[in-house]
Amino acid sequence: MKGLILLFASLSLPIMNAQGNVYDVTYFGAIADDGKDDSLAFQSALAELNDDDTLMIPNGLYDICRTISLFSKRNISIIGAGKAELAKCDDFVGEYLLYIKHTTDLMISDVVFTGLNNGNSNQVWGEQGLYLASTKNSMIVNNEFYHFGDAALRITTSPDEGKYAVGSEDIIVMKNKFQGCAQVTTTQATKNTFVGGSNDISIIENQFVECSLKLSSRTEVSNAKVINNDFNNINGSAVELSYYSDVLFENNILSNIDGFLLNIYPNSRSDRKVSWGGLRINHNQFSYSQQGIRLQSYSDWEQATSPIENISITNNEFQVITFDGVSNPQYQTAIRTITKDERWSFSNVAIKNNSYRDEYTFLFIDKNVIDIDIEGNNSIPVEASID
Repeated sequence: MKGLILLFASLSLPIMNAQGNVYDVTYFGAIADDGKDDSLAFQSALAELNDDDTLMIPNGLYDICRTISLFSKRNISIIGAGKAELAKCDDFVGEYLLYIKHTTDLMISDVVFTGLNNGNSNQVWGEQGLYLASTKNSMIVNNEFYHFGDAALRITTSPDEGKYAVGSEDIIVMKNKFQGCAQVTTTQATKNTFVGGSNDISIIENQFVECSLKLSSRTEVSNAKVINNDFNNINGSAVELSYYSDVLFENNILSNIDGFLLNIYPNSRSDRKVSWGGLRINHNQFSYSQQGIRLQSYSDWEQATSPIENISITNNEFQVITFDGVSNPQYQTAIRTITKDERWSFSNVAIKNNSYRDEYTFLFIDKNVIDIDIEGNNSIPVEASID
């Protein structure tokens, strides 16, 4: 199908292929680089799409002055040619640039999404980019996202699902660039909703420049892979995890982080105790951060009955951690656990074969952690470390 799409990319009329029609957005009146609103043309094109269709966006800058949307479709591709950029107008009406809901087998690739605010330095909640609500088998590949005061990309369950539903699953986010945004997230932002984030989500080979990743849910979700990503120059925590189980965080590079490398904690927006566990944080490179890895098992509002199980932090390299503004020595550690429950915290914890600089304490474990294996962690003299 991709070969057919590229073949017909420059044509302005719908072309039938084995999978469906291929449309060019300029056929509906969109004109690149003219400084005029293209929202109506894009919305007309999206409304024309049937299952199995493809929308091509030719090279150029398209001004989007209000939210455009696509609902309840199957096997839709939205593909840019050259540098196809969708940019919010200064007087943009709405919250999201592109809103897609209840759609399966979605592909979005080679599109540039541009917002209005650098959310890394100036958070503007509600100023957002691409929203995927209750989509299944979606691929977001080789796109660029710039300057969103809130979420550049939000992938989660639609708030119109059942109370504890998880309607988002089988998501691949790969080879994208996110720059100058507050977050890429799976959090459902609607107040008084308790739906889940996304099951089976893979975040692979992306660049997070001045933009954090937040995998968060208000009910049970599982199977997240965060592999081979580059996080740098982030104001705040680089990565947050909340109520995700079976997480693999591996072969990532994190540098120049003005906050935690990873902050793992219960979600205070949930209205019930949520079971979670199974985190593997392995083979990552951490350098130049304000703080290290924080793992909180329980909050004081939860009624714990058992520990959070199966935490593995192995074969990571910790370089410079400054602890700027952190006065309590207990918090000046590369890895620390915390619990607000009087009895329970973590169980079956392995912290092994990590390297760290000898100028700071490596580990603080709260008194309620049980069944912990700590071995093979090596301190590196400051003069021998590689900055």
